[in-house]
Amino acid sequence: MVTATAVLLALLFAATVRADPTGGSAAPGSGGPSAPPSQAPPPPPASPGPASGWTFPLYPVSHVAAPRTWSLDQGVDLGGKRNDCGPRLMELAVASGTIVKEGIGGFGSSAPVLQIDAGPEAGRFVYYGHARPALVPVGTHVIAGQPIAQVGCGIVGISRAPHLEIGLSPPDAVDFSLPSSGQTARESLSLLRAAYRAAGGRATARVHANHGVGGTRTHRSTRRRAQHHRLSTRH
Repeated sequence: MVTATAVLLALLFAATVRADPTGGSAAPGSGGPSAPPSQAPPPPPASPGPASGWTFPLYPVSHVAAPRTWSLDQGVDLGGKRNDCGPRLMELAVASGTIVKEGIGGFGSSAPVLQIDAGPEAGRFVYYGHARPALVPVGTHVIAGQPIAQVGCGIVGISRAPHLEIGLSPPDAVDFSLPSSGQTARESLSLLRAAYRAAGGRATARVHANHGVGGTRTHRSTRRRAQHHRLSTRH
């Protein structure tokens, strides 16, 4: 005979299955099935730039050397306050797009090239010189602020110290090609300044010209002293 106790136990079991159809057990006080173990969080992205501009390409911005140390070349050279590199200074996608190439002559075998797919620069290419390692493979679609590489430690390509040279392809380039020196550097600098301020930096100092990748930087004050010396030696 089926006892009353057996019937009661069967009813209680059915009620439990209806309450938790997955069969999972609930954590105490959670009111639902236990969640899967959490993964280590990725590094937080840099603050995005203006809606019509770039996300600043280096993170954290607190490690970035002041704009007075930036210099113009084919692109813009910038780096860490203490030659930061590797995981201490990440390179971020300045906008959404696709990584179409890695490796550029003179800039290292890991230097990524991003083709932007949104905003005023859609269709144009951004190169990240002296990066190592690259963090995403060619063909990956990335979003603005996503880590794509690290600033290379040591000498990567033609350089003297860890830094990033970031530049923008000419506006009419169908395939990736490096700009000539100064061709798009001012345009890149304007976008970087706005993104730097939006990320919390203070872009107040002048940026000077740089003769060649990793070359000699010529300050205005140095030129003035040289001119003064030439004039004084004439008398």
